[in-house]
Amino acid sequence: FFSRARTRSIEVVKAQCSAERLRDSMEGWLVLDGYEDEPAAFGVPNYLGFHIRYICGVLESRGIPYTYMTVDQWRLKHKKRLSEPDERAALQRELADLDGAVVLAGSVVPGKYVRGTPISRRELDEFLAILPHEQPVIAGGWAIRHWRYDGWIPLRANLFCAVQDTDATLDNFLSSGQWKHKRRSPEQWNEWAKAGAKGQCVTAHPDLVTEDGRPGPLTYEVELYQGCVRFKRGCKFCIEPKKGVPIWREEEDVIAEITTALDNGVRHVRIGGATDIYTYKAEGVVELEYPVPNPEPIARVLHGLREDERLDILHVDNGNPSIVAENLEPATEITRTLVETLSDGAVLSFGLESADPRVHEENWLNCDSDQLKTAIRHINEHGRERGERGLPKLLPGLNFIAGLNGETEQSYDLNRKLLHSLRAEGLWLRRINIRQVEGQGFQPIPEDTFRAFKKSVREEIDKPLLKEMFPVGTRLTNVWWETHEDRIRRPEQVLNPEHRDPAIHGRSGITFGRQIGAYPILIGIPYQIPLETESDIIVTGHGMRSISGVESHLSINTATQSQLEAIPGIGSKAAWRIISERAKLARKAPERPFDSVEEALEAAGLQSYGLSLEVLNA
Repeated sequence: FFSRARTRSIEVVKAQCSAERLRDSMEGWLVLDGYEDEPAAFGVPNYLGFHIRYICGVLESRGIPYTYMTVDQWRLKHKKRLSEPDERAALQRELADLDGAVVLAGSVVPGKYVRGTPISRRELDEFLAILPHEQPVIAGGWAIRHWRYDGWIPLRANLFCAVQDTDATLDNFLSSGQWKHKRRSPEQWNEWAKAGAKGQCVTAHPDLVTEDGRPGPLTYEVELYQGCVRFKRGCKFCIEPKKGVPIWREEEDVIAEITTALDNGVRHVRIGGATDIYTYKAEGVVELEYPVPNPEPIARVLHGLREDERLDILHVDNGNPSIVAENLEPATEITRTLVETLSDGAVLSFGLESADPRVHEENWLNCDSDQLKTAIRHINEHGRERGERGLPKLLPGLNFIAGLNGETEQSYDLNRKLLHSLRAEGLWLRRINIRQVEGQGFQPIPEDTFRAFKKSVREEIDKPLLKEMFPVGTRLTNVWWETHEDRIRRPEQVLNPEHRDPAIHGRSGITFGRQIGAYPILIGIPYQIPLETESDIIVTGHGMRSISGVESHLSINTATQSQLEAIPGIGSKAAWRIISERAKLARKAPERPFDSVEEALEAAGLQSYGLSLEVLNA
């Protein structure tokens, strides 16, 4: 198995090198992945969204040449060229050979992303302006629809803005030469999903493998079904209920798609394309206000996926707390399946949005506070046990949205009281997401009240929760290191190989990383670690929404001053004494100056060892 995996990694690296050369020359259709962040679809790196894969699947199934490129790759390769006349003209000549372009812009929800940034409206305008006007261009995704409704009028001929399925609209154009809004059929859905699973969007994605051929952090987002069981009276801010009666994918089709992705180097999967994991193929979807969960279909999907040893991380995303609360018996069967099959660190996002009953009624929200509490207690009962990566196996997350109709300053007080009541019960929430509503038809947000609410949640709820969930001394494994100094990865950290050079390990600085999976906690280390590597850490402290740590398995005979200072109980003076004593002993025993960690700590005059014995070895 490991030999096959190694061979496959080499094949993927070769494919990526070939794709890199292809992106330099660009041929056929240009598929620009502007990333998506929708209520039931996520595709910002290290996640690969499914809508962009369906677009590539159309071209793959037709055998049409194309070039896949992420918006971050576009920025790194071509953004500077746009402002220099000679380079701009050269880029226009390169683009003139294309047959057309497809752009997916699917991020409207505002957020901060560690590893990539969705395309902005200004960047899209710049991209459209550089393309030859005779080329056909299709732009799709939630952001395109939102921007159009907001008055965006791009100054370009031969541009079609898809408001239905971008992939089906592209397919229709390729068949007929006519632009027409189209929806994909169930047959097309499965065909393009499987074809996209082996397309350039996977094999040429920069996060699939590292430069030296190791599996990268790419997480493959999968769509389980479309729509929402609350299609008759769904949340007013959400696009999913507008899709009508949910359309399910068959279990074997989902497994077949993911198997194809695994064949092409994918190792991490999240079933995020579903508004509620509990209502996949639920009973009474059309007739009942609270459809009854059906435990068997989702169990077949999850257990079927776990039969493939190549799959590493497996997570899901959304859950509807009202469905759980009103159907506890069948929901319990599903929850047990989730705990059995998912990787630890799984999070079920619960969308309360507001604890204010008036806001709940005016915006047709999906659950009330009592239902939420029941669902949170339920997940805590079954999911708090820690798994092999050091994380609770399954925890709830909670979403709030500001600016919904009917909201008053009292609404924020009700939200705050709800959170304190959950804390009083000792219940855990892995993440609390506080956003501002996007779209038209909603009310202004009281900025001062909103900021005060966020501040109080971070200080009074988030930080105490992190201390309970990740106490000092907790060991977390396989942390993937992504940025230096800043929490957002900068272009030079991709372009400059020094950031990945093993020689920087232990130098002064800051490194941020995360474990792979859904809503991973951000971890800061007070020294440099080569990016795009992974290691285990011991928790040493807590912020509002992040934790600090130090790598485990550090050698007392090679640890740097910065690494030693990162260990609680060893300050700068003690670290310097250890290094000075080590230098003296190395004259006689250069390979192993200290025989034990205790010897080094005693030489530094330390009476209490703290976490030193957990972190260091000889």
